[in-house]
Amino acid sequence: MTNNIFITGPPRSGKSTLIGEILEEINLNAEGLRTPDIREDGQRKGFKLVDINSGEEGILAHVNVKEGPKVSRYRVDMNDLKKFTEKSLDNISQECDIVVIDEIGTMELYSDYFVKKVEELLEANRPVMAVLHRNQVKKYGEKGELFDLGKEDYESAKKRIKEILREL
Repeated sequence: MTNNIFITGPPRSGKSTLIGEILEEINLNAEGLRTPDIREDGQRKGFKLVDINSGEEGILAHVNVKEGPKVSRYRVDMNDLKKFTEKSLDNISQECDIVVIDEIGTMELYSDYFVKKVEELLEANRPVMAVLHRNQVKKYGEKGELFDLGKEDYESAKKRIKEILREL
């Protein structure tokens, strides 16, 4: 068993929130990529790409993106996805304790470069904590410990993940 941690569950179950809380509460040097919602007038219009180290932001997908693969009502910005995969996942520093990937999902997997980088990171010695889209559990779930927020209590999962991370 590797030290990789995967969080999955239904939409809006708190997967990304859980990763954010854990990063705030545990003293580890994390690097990687977050994908928070873009909200306008209280409605989700897309998803950002945020480099954890620098805070630099780009667009993963948005309702106003005109080109790129379509997922639901969004189009994936393939240029920003490649740029941020290179920036956030290609050059992990020696000081990094854990790589965060939020999320390994349908939009991100349109990029062969992203897929290649994720697979390399999951096989490396450094642990990865990632949100795993429920459609990707079969492909990636056995490469780490899986927490399903659709079946597990949020606080129990959070407590157990923090225990695992303290043992690193």
